[in-house]
Amino acid sequence: MNDELSLAGLQLDGREIDLGRLRAGTMLGLMGSPDSTTSVVLSAAALPHVAPPPRFPTGRRSGRLRVRSWMKSYLREADAGSGEAASAADPPAALTSFGLRPDVLRSRLDDLDATDRARLALAAAWASGAKWLTLIDPFGSVPGHLRTGLRGRFAELVAQEGRGVVFSSNSLTDHTIAEAGVADIEKDQLVALGSLEQIVTEPRGSLPAELSGVNVYSGLARKGWLSIGHSAVRARTELDGKVFVTLGWRAALLSLDEHDPAFTSATVFEAIVTGLRDRGSCLQAKLSPVDTEMGLALDVDLADLAGVPRTQPDSTKSDASAESAEDSAATDESDASEKPTIGFGVLHPGLGATISELRANVKVGTHVFVEVDTSALHAYPVE
Repeated sequence: MNDELSLAGLQLDGREIDLGRLRAGTMLGLMGSPDSTTSVVLSAAALPHVAPPPRFPTGRRSGRLRVRSWMKSYLREADAGSGEAASAADPPAALTSFGLRPDVLRSRLDDLDATDRARLALAAAWASGAKWLTLIDPFGSVPGHLRTGLRGRFAELVAQEGRGVVFSSNSLTDHTIAEAGVADIEKDQLVALGSLEQIVTEPRGSLPAELSGVNVYSGLARKGWLSIGHSAVRARTELDGKVFVTLGWRAALLSLDEHDPAFTSATVFEAIVTGLRDRGSCLQAKLSPVDTEMGLALDVDLADLAGVPRTQPDSTKSDASAESAEDSAATDESDASEKPTIGFGVLHPGLGATISELRANVKVGTHVFVEVDTSALHAYPVE
């Protein structure tokens, strides 16, 4: 059998897309809108010699179905679609490969927890004997402490036995096994196709930007300057033409005071908090500029609960000051009581010195002042 599978001509919302060629022993990951990525996985599954993604039945009585019956049904479907001989499959060996005992075949689907269902789906696909497999979010229900091991085991078997896999997932870490690359599919469009590193370091869509913790904008590089829309936020660049620009969620400083001494540039703009959310250990805000000719819409981290208390730097103290050890010791004791301390997890002391102050001061509708670290703007060509 051919060691490459052509993924040209796959269907996405009635249009053809080309995801290149999949080599045996590698995996291609799809991220983006679940409906879109699922339709592309199913389009790949319709190709000759490709096994369909294992899916569990839904409905009140579906959970009472025996694992053995469900697997037999899937293997018959896989045989019809892939041309592989399901009768030659070895379900017990496949189950063992993914950490399940063969006697699980006597269990009902309802008896399995989410992790064992994920193991079962992988085992069923493996038992099909197909060289080319498709999976829909195969690790999504597996908790983190088990997910890494199961994902690594699957990737190891794929490489060892020369299979090829097309799978979908919106977990960035799942795509670390996507040696054949990652496709970003959003709003029924193929936004980008490339290595995981390319997709997340130079995102062209909202999902990889979200997963990698950056804002992404369309910009223009001209005459040595990088501009984003009509905003006054600019930076030097050697590029020329249309570009994408990213800015990290911590590449801006916020304050309630327009004249906060922590601001060091003239490009400070006013913005309104239009949304608040939790993300991991962080509290975040969505900002909209009051004047689009001055500022940018952006997401920012407000506080990180994994942070530690810190002392506000004393910017007025010169590094060149030469004090005697005795004077220095006395001064340090005095300074310690005068320097403000940034509370636990606080990233923008101008919004509040503690989490409690931050929560009281910053709500949807609050006006804040923003300074962007323009050195953190990363631009790359659209094409």
